[in-house]
Amino acid sequence: MGEFNHLDQIREVVIARRAGNRLYLRDIAQVVDSHEDERIITRFNGEPCVKLSVFKEAEANTVEVALAVETQLDELDPVLPEGLELGFVENQADYVAGALAGVRDAAIGAMVLLVLVVWLFLGSFRQVVVMIVALPLTLIINFGLMKVAGFSLNIFSLGGLVVAIGVVLDNSIVVIENISRLRHERPDQASDQHAIGGSAEVGPAIVAATVSFLALFVPFLLVPGLTSLLFRELILVIAGIVIISLAVAVTLTPMLVTIFFGRSTQRRNATRFERFFDRFTDGYGWLLDLALHAPGAVAITFVAVLGLALFAMGRVGGEFLPPIDDGRIMVKVIMPTGAAVRETDKVLRQIEQRLADDPLIESTFAMAGGQVMGLYTYEVANQGQIDIQLVPKSNRDIGTTDYVTRLQPIVAQATAFGGRIMARQMPIKGIHGLRAAEVVVEIRGQEMDSLADLAERTAETMAGMSGFRNVAVSMDITKPEYQVRVDRTKAAELGISVADISGTLRSLITGAVVSRFRQAGEYYDMRMLVPESQLTSRRQVENLVVSGSGGDAIRVRDVANVRQAVGPLEIVRKNQVKQVSVEASTANVDLATAMATLRTTLKNIDRPAGYEFGFGGQAELMAD
Repeated sequence: MGEFNHLDQIREVVIARRAGNRLYLRDIAQVVDSHEDERIITRFNGEPCVKLSVFKEAEANTVEVALAVETQLDELDPVLPEGLELGFVENQADYVAGALAGVRDAAIGAMVLLVLVVWLFLGSFRQVVVMIVALPLTLIINFGLMKVAGFSLNIFSLGGLVVAIGVVLDNSIVVIENISRLRHERPDQASDQHAIGGSAEVGPAIVAATVSFLALFVPFLLVPGLTSLLFRELILVIAGIVIISLAVAVTLTPMLVTIFFGRSTQRRNATRFERFFDRFTDGYGWLLDLALHAPGAVAITFVAVLGLALFAMGRVGGEFLPPIDDGRIMVKVIMPTGAAVRETDKVLRQIEQRLADDPLIESTFAMAGGQVMGLYTYEVANQGQIDIQLVPKSNRDIGTTDYVTRLQPIVAQATAFGGRIMARQMPIKGIHGLRAAEVVVEIRGQEMDSLADLAERTAETMAGMSGFRNVAVSMDITKPEYQVRVDRTKAAELGISVADISGTLRSLITGAVVSRFRQAGEYYDMRMLVPESQLTSRRQVENLVVSGSGGDAIRVRDVANVRQAVGPLEIVRKNQVKQVSVEASTANVDLATAMATLRTTLKNIDRPAGYEFGFGGQAELMAD
């Protein structure tokens, strides 16, 4: 009851009665059945699509959630209308599974190689068996501790296992070798005495070696910022497995040696490798004797090698994280301010057409008029983005970074349609700081005009340097707008506040939901707004009507001054100070070298008093 079921019912609504005449809604407004403005356009592999993002809870496992979503989609497939398909634009579980598989294979390969090396040097299969028993036991105990600590198997925890495996075997190798030596030197002693004596002799040494090894990693836990959070699991896993291996080496390993070797002291014939290694040992002894008799030469050699190492270290570049060849590329399009979403989409289509027949591309996802930030997609009509996924690394002979370089001519051709276009490799998913550009120059000051001028000069300087590309200023002050400056005295005399004026103008321009319309069991918003065709000039804005306190109609021009101007899309402040950023990617140079060159260059740029440069992005993370 009281609901609208047809547009004619809405048109016939009586607005007022005057002198016996009725004023209907259709007399003063158009009532049309339309749809919300298409502000964001999306396509997957060139076909229109709707993107639905699924985010896991903080404690949930990425792979398990992805499998559950895939199961639900499989159940939906049979009931989908004809012509509709469900597919994955991006599945983070694929990257997780691929990374885990790579680290897992590396760990297994490392274990096999280590066992082979042990067998080659120790020459006894029984000793290898002791190692094979000790290694999985150490890992099992460590997995239990990881479960208690709430850790999961990821690239960092598995990486910690790979790093620690060598130390796990080192401790046991030292104990086994020393017990074997005592067995041959003291054949009359009991096996348990060999085990106790051999372990006691090297016990302090392997404890000191283990603590020294931990001292290399544990201090990283004290490093502030993202580095500590990123490598926390890796460091704790290394610490846990090394401590466990120490306990196994001085308890389980001696017992296993006693069980497997018993009282047998028969010495087998030396193998060819052992004879070679004996000659190598003799040579090392000769060299060591020579070094002991010439300490001055040793000291000079040490200083020379140290100096050479320091010199070489200064020539080695630096980055926050190494590039990952996962085949994910982003092409960003920024059109002039005021461009409609259709104009942005036109440029995206041109790029898509140029990439359509490339066999190295597995999929593309294009979005015009939107910008993804965290969990939300914001409407930005003049911006668009194409996410490119290359085929698996095994099916292409070019890396992601090289492919980005190959994209540059295509991007250059598309710029003929207007706007600014940038192509770069996408950052690692899930690490917030990496979503920023590699290099971000933060310019801080008080006046927007001075900030804009300094930012433009900085961007021109960086664009002329060989180590940077995709240089862009974060602030755009070319947004056309009508500025309404309210005369507070006149407004007070007419009984209207600044808040009333701004609220009314916002409702008239962007639309206000005044009721709901029901059709086929569904409810739709009824939105009242002024058509865009009636807001194309300053005079039309001045003639907009707002209501005074007594219901009187007051035109905007009677209480405010309207002028056409341009202004920034947004104003960013850092520590209460206005800031404009200049962003860029590195080109054919490492991040550390690029930043060193940039810092030197920025010192030569004139800037007003009170204005300063700072740095953000991945360069800031690397510095921390």
